[in-house]
Amino acid sequence: MGEEEKVTSIEEDIRSWSSEVLEVPNEHLDGLPACPYAKAAWAKNKVSVAEVENIYSGMAYEADKFFDHDYDLVIVASYNLPDSDDFWGVTEILNDLYAKRDLHLMVFHPDYGAEEADLDFLYDHEWESGIDAEYCMVFIQRLSQVDEASRSLQKLGYYKAFSREDFETLVLDRRRRLQNGDETSLDEEEG
Repeated sequence: MGEEEKVTSIEEDIRSWSSEVLEVPNEHLDGLPACPYAKAAWAKNKVSVAEVENIYSGMAYEADKFFDHDYDLVIVASYNLPDSDDFWGVTEILNDLYAKRDLHLMVFHPDYGAEEADLDFLYDHEWESGIDAEYCMVFIQRLSQVDEASRSLQKLGYYKAFSREDFETLVLDRRRRLQNGDETSLDEEEG
């Protein structure tokens, strides 16, 4: 991004990341975009971004009022970075609670090692943030909608780029929450 293209808000930065990374065909995903649903969600005004001081209170507030609007995705973001392990832990606890309300939280933290996890499609790109400071994000969505989308993507071979462990953590654990303890294995899911 050139100086004249500098963004001034987290929302603008996320929108730029989405249009330049998430919405474009990705060679690591057999030509599928990293998020095949992002472009349509933005175009249909189904995404809301809330910039907050405290990520924990912000995500609880936005989750509590999620069904008061018509968004498919609410992104809560903050420059005040919590410890990444605590952030993941709190979010997992909340996901267990919010599953009963058909909500799912997905966290993004600057300390998350996409490279260490071999998730090439998350880091192998030319995009650079237009904001100098790091920030964390929580994506809040309907659990049933995320699961339905992931099942469609699985049929397209989308998850071939994921390790067995990442598939278990990011997809099957979420499905188990939705289905109240379905212990379907990776092999059964892929079969």
